Amino acid sequence: MRKFIILSFILMFIFTGCKTTPQNMVNLPQASEDKTKIEEEKPVEGGTLRVNITSFDTLNPFLNDNERVRQMLNLSLEGLVTLDKTLKPIPQLAENWQINGLNIKFYLKKNVKWQDGVSFTANDVKFTFDSFKNKDVKSPYRDILINYLSSYKTNGDYEFEVVLNKPVANPIALFTFPILAEHQYKGKEDILNKDIVPIGTGSYKISSYSVGREIIFERNPYYRGDKPYIDSIVFKIVPDENAMITSFQSKEADFTFLSDIDWDKYKEISNVNIYKYVMQDYVFMAPNYQKPALKDSNVRKAMCYGIDVDKILRDVYFSHGLKSCIPVRPDSWLYSNKIVSHNYDIKEANKILEESGWNLVKGIRSNGTYQLKFDLLVNANNPYLIKVAKIIKNNLKDVGIEINIVPKDWSNLLSSVYSGKFDLVLMEWNLSYNQDMSTMFMTKGKDNFMGYSNSKVDEIYSRIFYDSEENSLKTDYQALEQVFLEEQPIIGLFYIEGAVMAYDNVKVVDPTGFNVFNNIEKWYIKK
Repeated sequence: MRKFIILSFILMFIFTGCKTTPQNMVNLPQASEDKTKIEEEKPVEGGTLRVNITSFDTLNPFLNDNERVRQMLNLSLEGLVTLDKTLKPIPQLAENWQINGLNIKFYLKKNVKWQDGVSFTANDVKFTFDSFKNKDVKSPYRDILINYLSSYKTNGDYEFEVVLNKPVANPIALFTFPILAEHQYKGKEDILNKDIVPIGTGSYKISSYSVGREIIFERNPYYRGDKPYIDSIVFKIVPDENAMITSFQSKEADFTFLSDIDWDKYKEISNVNIYKYVMQDYVFMAPNYQKPALKDSNVRKAMCYGIDVDKILRDVYFSHGLKSCIPVRPDSWLYSNKIVSHNYDIKEANKILEESGWNLVKGIRSNGTYQLKFDLLVNANNPYLIKVAKIIKNNLKDVGIEINIVPKDWSNLLSSVYSGKFDLVLMEWNLSYNQDMSTMFMTKGKDNFMGYSNSKVDEIYSRIFYDSEENSLKTDYQALEQVFLEEQPIIGLFYIEGAVMAYDNVKVVDPTGFNVFNNIEKWYIKK
């Protein structure tokens, strides 16, 4: 089970052109739905949604690092902000906010109660921040407070002020982590108690938890928003992935997570819909700018044109990915609709190389000084990336670029990359939800192992860091994206998609990578 990782650029080598809008829902042949009919159908109130989930260690958010538990707890717990389908931060426990340089003031909602009827205040926010900073806390959220915040304080019951310790792009998206009830945690022993069952402010509350068996969520009577149609959600705890699918096939569950990238094989199950969403896992090649040939942007552009991303997605990822030649998701609110993809085009790739002085000599292009021959590092333990590397090798051979695939285990690959001992490296990164890529692309960025330097990129980031308005942030991001497209500092390939599966009596499912239970208040079970 993958652990969830947030906010900083972290290299993710896991086993596991640009398009503007992905299809969110895949209708299986046995379960084709008439969308017009669905829209006209009146939602049905009541019923129980049955979900299965693999075993886990704890429900305590201060200790949890299990992604599915995080997703499940979205039913009950809320952050200061959440993310919509375009990754845009929207109010949740905060009503609004004001950014002034490194200072952020959150103005909290006043009509919020915890699921036991106690009023929510800024003291709960401060308690949560203090607790996540505890050195014994295992949650990845701890990194936010340690790495990004200088100080924070309450200003009365409904205002919370944060001071960042350094400029951050799109900083509001940092504050999606759950806020916990101060009155539930009596001391450090409760914060570190793996058996504690958290109360929240969301649309559902945990009404019972039988360790190793099931968790029952019921509608929260104190929820301030729209009342959910579904009465209760029962999570059956199963030992492993196989048991999860078997349970679903036996109709012991109505909804389930999918871990397999090859989810099309479940089409044989009748009356089922599969709903896909874009994840933050981005696959790309990174060049070493100490290599003169790779410093030539024409060589990088030719690689972009010379790699058949559609074939990679089709042959390796079962077409479950979203092409993106730059490291900004095409479905993001920060993405420019003016981006024109470098689609697979061998003729264009060869033309670019020839016009920039890279001539074919015995099948390999050369400018008289350097040849286009490169070692491509790849994680030896990631079979998907190994297959991707082989397709890249074959593709680039057609434009006179010779690739030698060099599989390395994780530690050796990481050592090679950060010591600069590489030509090209094929990577899968789990990108941050705040979409801040500055650590990789700024001249002095801590993750800029490539040695990339562009004064225009540095200048744009210097503006992005202090953009306090959405329009100016979007404008500057789109300027950055245009530079990325023109320069191709990395050879961008695609984002990987994930999916969930439900029987067709479960209606209005609309998951996101951040929250598969997105819009849960609108879901209903057709009887």
